[in-house]
Amino acid sequence: MVQPVAVVFVHGINTPSAGYESDMRAAIEARLPAHIKDLVTFKAVYWAQRVRDRQQDYLDAVAKDRLFADTVHRRLVIQGLGDAAAYQKTRSFRNSAYYQIQADVRAVLEDLDRDNLPNRPLIFIGHSLGCHIISSFAWDLNTIKQWNEGRIAKEDEEVAKFAAYLKDGSPFRRLDTLAGLVMMGCNMPLFTFTFGHKAVFPITRSRGEGETPAFPGKALDDKTLSVARWLNYYSRNDLLGFPLKPLNDAYACEPLLSDIEVASEGLLRRLASNIFAPIAAYRAHVGYWTHRKVLRGAAGLIAAIVNAGEPPAKSRFAFLRGGKSGAKA
Repeated sequence: MVQPVAVVFVHGINTPSAGYESDMRAAIEARLPAHIKDLVTFKAVYWAQRVRDRQQDYLDAVAKDRLFADTVHRRLVIQGLGDAAAYQKTRSFRNSAYYQIQADVRAVLEDLDRDNLPNRPLIFIGHSLGCHIISSFAWDLNTIKQWNEGRIAKEDEEVAKFAAYLKDGSPFRRLDTLAGLVMMGCNMPLFTFTFGHKAVFPITRSRGEGETPAFPGKALDDKTLSVARWLNYYSRNDLLGFPLKPLNDAYACEPLLSDIEVASEGLLRRLASNIFAPIAAYRAHVGYWTHRKVLRGAAGLIAAIVNAGEPPAKSRFAFLRGGKSGAKA
């Protein structure tokens, strides 16, 4: 049997308004077999309002005094560095972009949970900082939901409330049905330098003995678990997107994770990247949303998870069971 699937987009930089995912969503839907399209529900997290006004205030002040031009490349740097600087964990839930953005993610999951499909598999599609938001959200949530009552009692009141909320939540809301990750222009390696790349672990690993990892979700059935994948798309010309496997042995040896290089800047820009490096870098970082290889991989993963309950001989995406990371669609 086929099964319903939820797909949640989480944006990064270069996202001025909600609806940013519409082109990618339409392209993915066009690649899905007709008989499963109605089984896929798409939602998007929009968190830019948490930081963009602060960045724009600075740009307006600069423009007032004509100190430098407000260009797309300048915005790429300001958003790339500014978003990362804003998304830092603090001791308090109050006035923290980190927890506000995580609350935006939770709100979308709560909205999906109202469909009363508690065991529906979930797929995240993230871009740029959105990849780190997804990973840290899954890591933090997985950590909190495994705390005992004694540990919860020692925490900040807001953390304790969140822990209690998770305790009674559905498997879907608790990310126990997390079945797929698609990352584009991922900048997660930049967040590892505080502790050193050897001291960080992928969300496929548990923190300690007796704990379960955040991905794949522990409530997935065996057939869905067999097609769960983590696809990480990057371009060699993208200055803000990186492969993950070089981080350390834990990432390198993770069978669910695939680093996939694409020419997201376009083949002509790639060929001329030595001459037009800034243009190629910009286009590489924003070009994943409509790149054919990324779209095929995302659609293939979605279809594989929808069809996970089908007998292998009948599933068009059965070869994913053997460990492949993408599918033609």
